[in-house]
Amino acid sequence: MALKPPQRPEDIYDQLTADLKALLGDDLLGLSVFGSAAQGRYVQGVSDINLLALLADGSHHRLKELIPFCQKWAPAKVAPPLVLSPGFLRTSLDVFPIELLVMAAGHRHLHGRDPLTGLNLERDKLRMQLERELRAKYMAIQSRLLTSGGQEKALRALLGEALPAFTAIFQALLHLTEGSFPLEPAQVMAAVAERVRGGEAFQALAGAAGAGGRMGAGELIALWERALAGLESIIGLVDEQMTAKESDV
Repeated sequence: MALKPPQRPEDIYDQLTADLKALLGDDLLGLSVFGSAAQGRYVQGVSDINLLALLADGSHHRLKELIPFCQKWAPAKVAPPLVLSPGFLRTSLDVFPIELLVMAAGHRHLHGRDPLTGLNLERDKLRMQLERELRAKYMAIQSRLLTSGGQEKALRALLGEALPAFTAIFQALLHLTEGSFPLEPAQVMAAVAERVRGGEAFQALAGAAGAGGRMGAGELIALWERALAGLESIIGLVDEQMTAKESDV
């Protein structure tokens, strides 16, 4: 009988760990859960359960052995684990600081070495990736608006795709400017709206996403145009972080 999504993710943590240990043995150095399941935002049947498995250097390519695990647990909404080695993780800190920052926040350690504690994420690398992500999103949104045909369906699809990405980006922005950030998406948007020039447009977009069909295409386009203007202000703020650092040298 196929497994089903658990009522609580922690109900299956012991079995997930046991299954991975049986498959990987001593090569499984550590295991953690990240994302909504680790942060109190799990919704049964909707949320994925995301795992980071730390495998010994040289053994993290043993993906064939994990296929049965993925097949068994997929019906329970357990995503294929992110498999990294200590060396790969260490050399990724300067390339993916945003992703690692967000993963580490509120994660839950299950076994062995905790791969998401004590990460040395450099401020300069975080700022650089943040500005790159913001500028890329700015150009992508422009393109999507121009190719949307002004259709409400396309504009709402853009909301559904963009808002989760902006939540992670804004968590990194708040960390850069304030040293910490909330985990709950609504709280992230509220904090950015309150503390960051241009951020209020994104809280309005989040409100539009929750408004169902009560907002037409014209209103959605106007909101996205406000968001682009706000995004330009936010990019300027992030760029100022580098300018200020250079002036201190």
